[in-house]
Amino acid sequence: MRVKNKKITFGRIVKYIVFATNIIMIGLLLSSFLAWKISPLKTNLFSYIGIGFGAILFINILYLFLWIVIRKWTLALFSLVSLLICTKPITTFFPLHISKKEIPENSIKILTYNVKLFDNESKKECNKRPLLNYIAETDADIVCLQEYFVSETGQAFITQNDINKILNQYPYKSIIPLSFSDKYRTLGLAVFSKYPIEKKRKIMFEKSYNGAAVYTVNIEGERYTIANVHLESNQITAEDKQLYSQYIQSDGEVKLEDVTTNIRKRLGRAFRMRANQTALIKKAIAETESDNIIICGDFNDTPISYAYNKLKDGLVDSYASNNFGPGITYHEDFFLFRIDYILHSKNLKASQTRIDKVKYSDHYPLVTHISSKKPREN
Repeated sequence: MRVKNKKITFGRIVKYIVFATNIIMIGLLLSSFLAWKISPLKTNLFSYIGIGFGAILFINILYLFLWIVIRKWTLALFSLVSLLICTKPITTFFPLHISKKEIPENSIKILTYNVKLFDNESKKECNKRPLLNYIAETDADIVCLQEYFVSETGQAFITQNDINKILNQYPYKSIIPLSFSDKYRTLGLAVFSKYPIEKKRKIMFEKSYNGAAVYTVNIEGERYTIANVHLESNQITAEDKQLYSQYIQSDGEVKLEDVTTNIRKRLGRAFRMRANQTALIKKAIAETESDNIIICGDFNDTPISYAYNKLKDGLVDSYASNNFGPGITYHEDFFLFRIDYILHSKNLKASQTRIDKVKYSDHYPLVTHISSKKPREN
């Protein structure tokens, strides 16, 4: 009898642990709303939800199937209701649009791309410019580039003349130097456009080599506010990525605590800096008083984040509105996240947004077609 009681007690303990774990994961899932709303300037606690949201969602779905398989209908209903409550963050992170919208005739093609300093365009292979040739072949009407780096002297780096020769279909361009630029090199942002750029405004971020630029572009008589954004990097070094990669592939030689402690210190600072940077960008866009707004760039944060939600406020995420799947745009060393975006105002619509899986940078380029909901006047 004693042996039987021990078995019953052990079984109950296991059930309680499983149920408690399920409650914790549901709590984390529901916290995604707080990740959107609570500024990292107040607490970083909820900012980490966005980084682990994919795993949190997956585990909650597994629990739902577990309860269904073992016919625990009350618990299954509880898990299902929790998932339904979180429909908005779930479909923002993992859009469920299968059918593709046709591209309207009056649409403009937008490309955003973090080019990682043109590392892939070295002078040693001066006759091969895969990244620049990709941009030229895409033939987007407006191209927004981040981590744009050119050298005046050439040597081992690409020059502005090299770029101009390949991207010669763009009569209008704007190169915005940020910190660490000097007379010999330019590091910053760039926009190439088939339409006139009438105004531009540089937004410098304090204690950062990142920044943003806000443009007024005249597109067939309609003025568009287009922001090219590069928010604060998470400052994860090559050594950090290597440590994480070793943990993923090792059999316990690298401790998870070492990985998380190292990365958490860097993330916390970046979360707070991005919160301040988004406020500067939204203020600059509001001052343009334009109805046609497009924000492009590398936010360095996931769709379940404060920075994303603040920039998206009043706008539409072009990828989330017409795609299927998580849409990974950053893909280096097992760090797989969607951190590059094209947002637009609600009077515009996006069609056939896509992520091109070309490995010329640590980011994938994002392309979409933007059109006005009202017909253009002839």
